[in-house]
Amino acid sequence: MSSGLQRLSFDTSGVNALADSPDCAALLAGISSGYFTRLTFPSVAEPLATTNEARRNRLFDTLNALRLNGECLEAHQWILTQLVQNNEKHGRGMRDSLALRFAECEVEIARRELSESESEEERKFCVDTENQFTKIFADTRPRFEKVFQEGTKRPANADELLGHLNGEGGAFWIMAANLYERAVGVRPTEERIRLFMEDCPPFLGTMLGLIHALFEWAIREKPVKKDKRIGKTDFFCAIYLPYCDLYITNDDEQRRCLT
Repeated sequence: MSSGLQRLSFDTSGVNALADSPDCAALLAGISSGYFTRLTFPSVAEPLATTNEARRNRLFDTLNALRLNGECLEAHQWILTQLVQNNEKHGRGMRDSLALRFAECEVEIARRELSESESEEERKFCVDTENQFTKIFADTRPRFEKVFQEGTKRPANADELLGHLNGEGGAFWIMAANLYERAVGVRPTEERIRLFMEDCPPFLGTMLGLIHALFEWAIREKPVKKDKRIGKTDFFCAIYLPYCDLYITNDDEQRRCLT
C-alpha cells in the first residue's frame, strides 16, 4: 500500500532517462523515501525487449530499485477486462477495488533470471503487436481521405476529431461499445456506455488515447514520421493514469497523447 505517499509511475522513456542520469542513485533514494512507485506493465516489458544485455540489466537494476518501495501493476488488457466485467456484474467499474498488484512480475524483476530467448520473444511480440495496432488505423486512411475530398472539413487536431465523433450516435460511442463487447461478449447501448465512461476514468482514458491514435494515423493531413506517431504503448499507458498521482515520461509524443 502507498501509506499516504503520492503514487509515482514511469513510462519506458522515463526509466531510461533515470538509468542514464549521473544522479541515478541519489534520485532513486529520493523516490524511495518520498513516493510509492507503481510500475506499469509496459515499463517492464519494453526493457525486457532491449537487445543489449548490459543495457537490459541496467534497466532492470533501475526497475528493481523502484520496486523496493512500490509494486508492479497488471497488464493493461487485464485491467480493461476486469473493469468491464465489474460493470456487467455490479453496474460499476469499481476501479478502486481492483487487485492491481502483479506479484509474479515483481518476483521476476527481483530474481533477474531473464534469458536471451525471453528477450527475443518479447521483441518479436512487440513488433507484431505494433504492426497490428498501426495497421488498424492506417487501413482506414483511404476512406477518410475520400470523405475529406468530398468536402468534409478535416479536423486540425485530436480534440476537433473527438468533437466530430462524440455526438449522439457518433462513432466514438460505437468504438467504445466495440471495445466493451470485445471484453465480455455483451454489446452495451450508447446510454450504458456513456454511464460507464463517466464512472470509469481508466476506460475513458483508453478511449481518448484511441482518438489520438486515429488522428495521427488516419486523419492528420501531413502525417509526421512513423516513429513520431502515437504507438500501441502510448495508447496502452492511458489506462494507468487514474492509478497514479504523477506520471513521468521523457517522450514528447506520449506526453502529447496523454495530456
